[in-house]
Amino acid sequence: MKMPGWRNTSRTSRTDPRAARLVRAGAALLALAGSPPAHAARHAPPPAPALRYGLPAACLTHVIAAPLLTNSGSPIIPATFNDMTGLAYVSVTQDEVGIYAPNDTTFPVLSAISIQTIAGVDTTYTTVLHDLRISNGRADDVPALIEGTHQPRLSNQPVLGVIGYDILGNYDVLFDFPARVMVLFVASTQPGCPPLQDWLGPDSMALPLQPDRRGRMTGISMQVGTQGTRMEVEPGADMSSLSRKDARALGLTAAILHDDIHVRTNAGKILNGRRHHFDNIAIGGWHDLPLDVNVEKTSYSVLGMNFLRRRRVLMAFPQGMMYMTPQADIPDDHGQAAHGMLTTRTAIARLTDTPPAPATPGEPMQPHPALRTDQKQ
Repeated sequence: MKMPGWRNTSRTSRTDPRAARLVRAGAALLALAGSPPAHAARHAPPPAPALRYGLPAACLTHVIAAPLLTNSGSPIIPATFNDMTGLAYVSVTQDEVGIYAPNDTTFPVLSAISIQTIAGVDTTYTTVLHDLRISNGRADDVPALIEGTHQPRLSNQPVLGVIGYDILGNYDVLFDFPARVMVLFVASTQPGCPPLQDWLGPDSMALPLQPDRRGRMTGISMQVGTQGTRMEVEPGADMSSLSRKDARALGLTAAILHDDIHVRTNAGKILNGRRHHFDNIAIGGWHDLPLDVNVEKTSYSVLGMNFLRRRRVLMAFPQGMMYMTPQADIPDDHGQAAHGMLTTRTAIARLTDTPPAPATPGEPMQPHPALRTDQKQ
């Protein structure tokens, strides 16, 4: 079977029902490292609770931490795919792990499938990643999509693929962009652990995650004046964007956009659009926020790194909530990296076969029965 060469990988949907057996196979990583021992205080006044990654240490279980390697741009982390060591993009809205294969024989081809990308319909192939490692975490036999048969390189290291929602959705995920670290963990509910809304401090803001049509908790509501729209939260996108449909609903007419600067996005084909500046968006309890967005012919809207950078963002997928801090003033922040999956677009694989009933917010995601998680910390 002929395999595809490397191409721009803004995957947005799978349309082939034959791959449905792989769709719900979420992959929880096996946490191998332990938690630090707790040391009881023996004097007054009692010290503040010990922190780990700025979170209450005693309330973290199954912790997997990885450095973010792209300044304040789209996150990239170290990873190992089978026996290959390199880098991986992180995409909240990509359904399954994506693989950049070094050639057309490295990964077994299971089936050809049609996928709906952000720019149109394309064909790719399903495969299995036998050994996925992120820091001290490991998953076996992970369903995956072949993104192409050429590996991009960053800083002389190969980009192996994309870590997607089937991994991330099993965890509470902290993107600490000021500290440049991603932390996957399971929040403990033992007595004495504060509620998650208190973990990022009194200045943080909480808002519910909204399900997509498959029940995956990846979106939030954004308000512009009296109008609202759903935005996919995507650190893998350097720039936020609005679909033309959503832009019209928010009152952006062709006359208004005519004076905005012209932008071009390479998403397998060139998307021509305009970059518009808002001064009055509202997200949760925050109002009158500035935001630049690309208005293009896309299938949905994205809240990207130009908004998320310099924040601590806790995506509590099992609880259906998101918490984030105001932007920090970071003097050594070098701005957005130009090495994201796409300069202004995320590379994502959204599945479009018949969706199950949306999960109830707060209901934990059911892991694939073949997955194992070490209970030792």
